Amino acid sequence: MKNEMQFDDDDIRSFVAEKERIRRLVGQVGAKPTLVKKVVNVAMLSVIILTLVAAPFLPEKFELPAVEMGLALLSLKIFFMLQNEARVTHFQFWMLSSLEWRMNDMSKRLIRIEKALKEKKEED
Repeated sequence: MKNEMQFDDDDIRSFVAEKERIRRLVGQVGAKPTLVKKVVNVAMLSVIILTLVAAPFLPEKFELPAVEMGLALLSLKIFFMLQNEARVTHFQFWMLSSLEWRMNDMSKRLIRIEKALKEKKEED
């Protein structure tokens, strides 16, 4: 008696479809950068590098403001990255909590079904 699970093509297709649906949901939350986010990231990185590299070559009265602007933009970028990561982490936590709740519910149902089957066997 083998304890293997057999899957048919419908099971596999439904699993793949569900996996892709979840991947799209996580992407919408912020895990996968969109074209706009990519453009903003490249633009922000370019401005940060430009201000920090150009600062030593600017006149003395513009040197410090250029460095400060570069560091302020870098701080903003880090803040947005942390905020985005927190959103993704919260969504993943919500998904896992939902799955755990469903598993617990199904476990309780299974226990009730087993009890009902035992009672039915004892009656017969």
